Amino acid sequence: MSDRKITIKSGNEEFTLEVTEEEYQRYYRPWWSQRKREQRNREAMEQNGYTEESYEAWKDNASEEVGIPDMELPGMDELVEKKLLLGVLADAMDSLLPEERELAMRVFGEEMQVSEFAKMHGQPRTTVSSKKTVVLGKLRAFFREKGLDV
Repeated sequence: MSDRKITIKSGNEEFTLEVTEEEYQRYYRPWWSQRKREQRNREAMEQNGYTEESYEAWKDNASEEVGIPDMELPGMDELVEKKLLLGVLADAMDSLLPEERELAMRVFGEEMQVSEFAKMHGQPRTTVSSKKTVVLGKLRAFFREKGLDV
């Protein structure tokens, strides 16, 4: 059986141990993989503007203590509510005419400018803007009918 020498550093102390290949694969390798994964996560977050302290707080679910808003996963109630709202939105989109649905998807969903949409369809911008207002009114009426305040 082959032996491996591993070095473990903790603070100012450093230890060198001889372990068998089996011990290395079973214990040290997963620990090392986890540390590398945490290091990559920390580096990725720091590239996005987070500090090391905010990463540690995120990892320990203590983000609010460091001044970061709550970043926990949404609860079951929130997920159910979102699913219901998405269902109502799908019903609202189905209630529109096909050309109105396309206008809503492009202008509201994809945030395309009204002028771009008008050029794409060969219509005057003011006409498309008026249609957008009508579509928005229909959607608001649909949501009010379903009991949602928009």
